[in-house]
Amino acid sequence: MQQRDNLLGLVASVFKRKKQILWICAIAGIGAILISLLLPNYYKSTSVFYAASADVARPDPVGPDLKERDLFGIEEDLDKIMTCASSLELVDYLIQKFDLYQHYDIDPESKKGKFKVREALEGMMELKKTKYEAIELSIEDEDPQFAADMVNAAVDKVNAIAQNLTKSTQAKQIANKQAAMIEKQKSIKVLGDTLSALSQRYGIYNVLAQSETMSASLTRVTGNLALVNAKLKALQGAGYKRDSINYIKAQAQGLIEQKTFLEQTANKFNQGSSQVSSVSRELKTAQEQFAEDQERLKQLQAAYRSDSPMVLILEKGEVPVVKSRPKRSLLVIGAVFIAFIFSVIFAILMDAYKDVNWKQIVDAK
Repeated sequence: MQQRDNLLGLVASVFKRKKQILWICAIAGIGAILISLLLPNYYKSTSVFYAASADVARPDPVGPDLKERDLFGIEEDLDKIMTCASSLELVDYLIQKFDLYQHYDIDPESKKGKFKVREALEGMMELKKTKYEAIELSIEDEDPQFAADMVNAAVDKVNAIAQNLTKSTQAKQIANKQAAMIEKQKSIKVLGDTLSALSQRYGIYNVLAQSETMSASLTRVTGNLALVNAKLKALQGAGYKRDSINYIKAQAQGLIEQKTFLEQTANKFNQGSSQVSSVSRELKTAQEQFAEDQERLKQLQAAYRSDSPMVLILEKGEVPVVKSRPKRSLLVIGAVFIAFIFSVIFAILMDAYKDVNWKQIVDAK
């Protein structure tokens, strides 16, 4: 018993059954060779691409906020493309485009047909990020050309899915901008009508120009009236003819009426000038904002119509010339190694319990 409990005892147990172990390993190796030869060869085609920056699909800012734009996307853009590449939309597109039900010999009318074909395709696809922040999409197939065609079609579809997501957002922005501009047009019309009504009511059409003109006219008339009054006073004291004095008085009266009219007009002007100025400023601001919105809408529409790529392809999928699997040598080595391990364990257990009377133990139960 002591000999079986040490390492030499284990080695001895294995050595005693070396022929059986060798036969088991040989049979496992031959079986693995035969099975591996029956396995079909698969070829992997890989495309490498980067996520484009979201700035590529955005219109230039209106005004002084222009800035340099990035071409390559950040982590968020990379995650968006990864999500598109993992979507069922891509899987279903490839199934339909390449008739994968027939290619994978799956009945499309069966209850689990859709699930099985999706599972088969997903088992052939591999998606991962590289250490350089690129994306690798690989597809395996028994036909090398078929694998290359599928992976290139998949990358194009990923780009289309990402573009559709961007365009749906742009379409909402355009619709919102158009709705806002309609409201602004209504507001501008209301302001214009209000300004027109105020202008007619107070006779104000240009606050600054009319203010300057009115002030100058009132100053001039006031000065002329003072001059005529002084002249009349002088003529009355000098004993001039009555006709001359009446003529000067008529001039003075005319200037008084003119001054009164100007003062009344000035009062009316002062009452409405603040309202007209306020509404005029609001109208001007609204018109400027509407002009900016028009330019922004044009840029949004131009961006929507553009075909900005969402993926930047570094390497297209090429037709592979070397199979990706099966690795037949590894299969054979693995099968032989597993057979060796289990046969050694079996040999040790058989030697360790060879003296046990199993019949007596079973009968005792």
